[in-house]
Amino acid sequence: MSSVLTTILPVFGLIALGFICARTKFIGAAAGQGLSQVVFNLAMPALLFRTVAVIDQQSLSPWPLWSALFGGIAFVWLVTTVIANTTKLIAAAPASAAMGASFGNLAMLGLPLTLAHFGDRAALPVGFVLSIHAPILWLAAVIHIESSGHGHLPSVLTIARQLASQLIRNPIVLALLLGSLWRVTGLGLHPVPDRFLELLGEAGIPTALVALGLSLAAYSLKGQWRGILTLMILKMLLLPLTVWLIARHVVGLEPFWIQIALVLAAMPTGANAYLFAERYATGTAAVSGAIALGTALSLVTLSVLFLFMDSGLI
Repeated sequence: MSSVLTTILPVFGLIALGFICARTKFIGAAAGQGLSQVVFNLAMPALLFRTVAVIDQQSLSPWPLWSALFGGIAFVWLVTTVIANTTKLIAAAPASAAMGASFGNLAMLGLPLTLAHFGDRAALPVGFVLSIHAPILWLAAVIHIESSGHGHLPSVLTIARQLASQLIRNPIVLALLLGSLWRVTGLGLHPVPDRFLELLGEAGIPTALVALGLSLAAYSLKGQWRGILTLMILKMLLLPLTVWLIARHVVGLEPFWIQIALVLAAMPTGANAYLFAERYATGTAAVSGAIALGTALSLVTLSVLFLFMDSGLI
């Protein structure tokens, strides 16, 4: 229990600090956006480059992890679509509801939390997921909503071009590729650049958490309580359960990678789900509430999850 508390409480303490600073206007919204850019464009890429540059080559296959996590996401996406089409639980277009039930806050919460609990060895598997998570789900949601009558469905070539463009410009993808190329050279890292990358990478964890707290102040819990609770159940209960079943009984991941997949699947809804809902003007209230309330309740749900993992029950 003590190890769980030393992981969870400092992490959520930094989130709370950012939230309080935003509510009291001690730090403005523009500063929060700047912090997020520092994390995504500098700190995380530095951490991932340094990790991949010295990692054992045999540990570099992402496909089993991708299969478990995105297989679970595909299942929850389908379930959410059926619920949105056949019930009144979620007042949103099926694509927007599916994003709210599938898109987790992996970057600003998942990566800092896994690093805090598992150490630097968590950087590689989380980096693999982060490199394709947002582009894949965003494009899937666009195809879903456009094909359902909210616009014109883009061609296969356009979709492929958009995905390639997002991946090429993604700093995390570039860090993974460059780190892999550097590892192939066998040169290792000189102590000076190694320390430089280490300092920059370490700065990303607290910065991401404070930035998350700053961003949470913008989300509301008003209205759509049925939708909020439904999205939270789908995202924070059904998705991790599905991913765990696939990882353990279908893919056969090793225990450490199963735990990483499970923690990432258990993350509350992330900001991109709200941006998508806002762009298409559907489900913004439910998704906004799922982000705010889900992040707050994840203090409890993630604490229980880490306790079960540390006790050997998962």
